[in-house]
Amino acid sequence: MPNMHSLRYRIMGMTFLLIILTTFGIVQLANWQMETLFQEYLALQPGIAESSQTLGASEQSFLHSVHHSLLWFGLLFAFIGLVVSFLWSRGITTPLYELSRAADRIRQGNLHQQVDISSSDEVGQLGMVFNQMSERLANNEQLRREFLANMAHELRTPLAILHSHLENMLEGISPASPEKLFSMQEEVMRLTRLVCDLRDLSLAEVRQLDLHKNETNLNLLLRRATDMLTPLLEEKQLCFDLELDENLTSLWLDADRMNQVFYNLISNAIRYTYPNTTIHIKTYQDERNVFVEIADEGPGIAPTDLPYIFDHFYRGEKSRSRLGGGSGIGLALAKQFVEIHDGSIKAENLPDNGTVMVIKLPVMDN
Repeated sequence: MPNMHSLRYRIMGMTFLLIILTTFGIVQLANWQMETLFQEYLALQPGIAESSQTLGASEQSFLHSVHHSLLWFGLLFAFIGLVVSFLWSRGITTPLYELSRAADRIRQGNLHQQVDISSSDEVGQLGMVFNQMSERLANNEQLRREFLANMAHELRTPLAILHSHLENMLEGISPASPEKLFSMQEEVMRLTRLVCDLRDLSLAEVRQLDLHKNETNLNLLLRRATDMLTPLLEEKQLCFDLELDENLTSLWLDADRMNQVFYNLISNAIRYTYPNTTIHIKTYQDERNVFVEIADEGPGIAPTDLPYIFDHFYRGEKSRSRLGGGSGIGLALAKQFVEIHDGSIKAENLPDNGTVMVIKLPVMDN
């Protein structure tokens, strides 16, 4: 049984009622004007006495025929209005019905839903937004599963090492030598760093991470970061090229969090650039923002991976091996730490080779 409270029937009923009232009004107006004009026509005829201006049988038959024709004309337009209102309401509500069905399938857990868009009006825009939302939900669900898988992997490896060492020591297979204890300590420290990073990331995403802001010179932070990371350059025979604006405005920010951002970005540049190349670090500003650019001369980032590199545990090579990278949350942390300072970060491929990370921090409210 059709739902009479459906939007389709409500639109159809209101449209049909409007057409019926309009047609009825036109027919009534036409009838009234026909009789009035006919009387005026008889009055203007010469030689017809006023007493003879009453309608005879032929005149009444003519008017009756006109009224009858107008009645059929009204019924025809009412039928056309019924068909038009049905088709019009169906054209509006069918996409909404498809959206409702797709939304229900999403509610049931099937996130990969797309609807056809056949118009550019408000309903078409709603369908476009729905498709984008569905795609984003599906991507988030995929990233959530990858997050859990990577999280299990990152925790399982050090725990397995600790378990192996402890089991060997308890069974007397190997003595508790300083070397083994040091190795176990490194794994515990790596687990601690990973857990702390995950905690900071979750707090930063909901804007509940405590910040200890002070007046900070970004040039000084960058020089310290490059000095600390210089030993990593020797293996690949790299060098730093610093182009720092000496008149850079000091900013009011958490120096430790921003220092972690620079370490992550510069370490990534060292890891992924080609040997015998240069890592370029530049600072500059305009009236409202301070900019930091960190560029390498590596292979760049695949265009399909570029929108997702700041997601948790996302790796373009889909590998969980640490040979190709760290824990997988460094860029996600960098993005959140920059955003809680009301800034933004983006990655771009350079025209020739390499990738540049651009950080923008506001000068205002510092």
